[in-house]
Amino acid sequence: MPESKQRVSYFYQPDVGHFYYGPSHPMKPHRIKMAHHLILSYGLYRKMEVYRSHPASPAEMSAFHSEDYINFLAKVTPDNLRGYSNQMQKFNVGEYTDCPVFDGLYEFTQLYTGASLDGAVKLNRGDCDVAVN
Repeated sequence: MPESKQRVSYFYQPDVGHFYYGPSHPMKPHRIKMAHHLILSYGLYRKMEVYRSHPASPAEMSAFHSEDYINFLAKVTPDNLRGYSNQMQKFNVGEYTDCPVFDGLYEFTQLYTGASLDGAVKLNRGDCDVAVN
């Protein structure tokens, strides 16, 4: 019996590679952009369905996180983080955590979460076998 090909959906948002977590954090969003360019250069996109993901709304993110946390992410910036020390401790966010505050934190979160949600929808509907974000 012939093996069936897996249906792969690939979700990419071009702006996601423009963010920077800082020098000591292992997450480097520009690597997402580099991986995307490799997918294009090697023609891998021809073997999958390619989608531009949507930015997640506050309501979508609130399905998984508290409204307080989402509001905090929307407001905190590197310039004002001293005014949020209580929330930073409460949410385990900051320089010496896995979740630093950086320029565009909320926008990055929206873009990345939107791609994850789009992939989950495709998987749950049975529209693909593998979702790549």
